[in-house]
Amino acid sequence: MMRLALIVIFILLFTHAFSQDEKYVVKPPRDYQLNPAKNSIFVELGGNAGVFSLNIDRIYYYKPTFKMSARFGAAMDMNHIYFEPIAVIENNFIFFKNPHHLEMGLGATLKRRYNEKISGNNDYFWENILFGVTRIGYRFQKQDDGVFIRAALTPVVTSNDALGFHANYFQLWAGASIGISF
Repeated sequence: MMRLALIVIFILLFTHAFSQDEKYVVKPPRDYQLNPAKNSIFVELGGNAGVFSLNIDRIYYYKPTFKMSARFGAAMDMNHIYFEPIAVIENNFIFFKNPHHLEMGLGATLKRRYNEKISGNNDYFWENILFGVTRIGYRFQKQDDGVFIRAALTPVVTSNDALGFHANYFQLWAGASIGISF
């Protein structure tokens, strides 16, 4: 019995000695006024990539009423039996105080498309199509971690492809996004 009491006292003294160590002390909560949430991961329906895209956005310049962010997105489009990759890059300017913002930006979408040649001899080839994109819309993002929502008009200008420039080289697209910011 005496041994058990000594073991318990030893364990209590040993844990008490290490409980004051800094690595065991609970850190204070994050101050979102000094260190706001600058990263976002989201899904965009419509918008720059067409049907949908998976995206990451990083605010790299932060002031309370003006922010700048960079976005990278990726998507796949189905063309018969071929998966056509799509890459989206964008630089956005974000205005007004949190959490409601006006978002304006410029970007590019690159689509790798599998297409038939015009020669008519059943030759096929991969081609790159570039879309110049602008964005004007609404962005909901708080300073702290949480829900991230966007809705925007995204007019695009299409580069030429195997058929040359099309009559509809300028199109008015729209998109909506939902995700999380951290």
